[in-house]
Amino acid sequence: MINRAIIILAVCTFGGLTVPSVFETYLKKERGSVETIDEASPVVEAAAPPTASFDRSVVLEADASGHFRTDARLNGMRNDVLIDTGATQVAITASIARQIGIHPGPGDWTVAVQTANGAARAAPARIDRLEIGPITVRDVEALILEDGRLGMTLLGMSFLSELSRYSVEDGRLTLVR
Repeated sequence: MINRAIIILAVCTFGGLTVPSVFETYLKKERGSVETIDEASPVVEAAAPPTASFDRSVVLEADASGHFRTDARLNGMRNDVLIDTGATQVAITASIARQIGIHPGPGDWTVAVQTANGAARAAPARIDRLEIGPITVRDVEALILEDGRLGMTLLGMSFLSELSRYSVEDGRLTLVR
């Protein structure tokens, strides 16, 4: 039973992390270029601070490339993040995981994933507390990727699905808990 659950989780994770790559390939054919995220990409500070419109609600402005980036707190530690509706789960690097108190063992790297930087192994984990402004989500499913495989922390559907709603309109992402 657990083996089936792990296989289903691996397939879903692989699919969730593959969809953006397929979409990028489509965009490349249609537009002739693809936006990528790598560690050298600067974070646009104008888009970073969340604006609270009322209790437990955050409005983020898109940056110049149309992405939604902000500051979040993972287990109390500040971290720059990218909101990624195409990602099945929250994805963090091994160094971020260590900084927030998550230490996967050698046998934990069981999930095969496809990233913009190629195929990789990931370790499933749970983040005790993930916060953006006044919004707090507890016990969030995450994947830990080896350092160098991820440009920045991605907040995927394992975070977004815990919200009451989220929506994009006129270059603004609204998150409501």
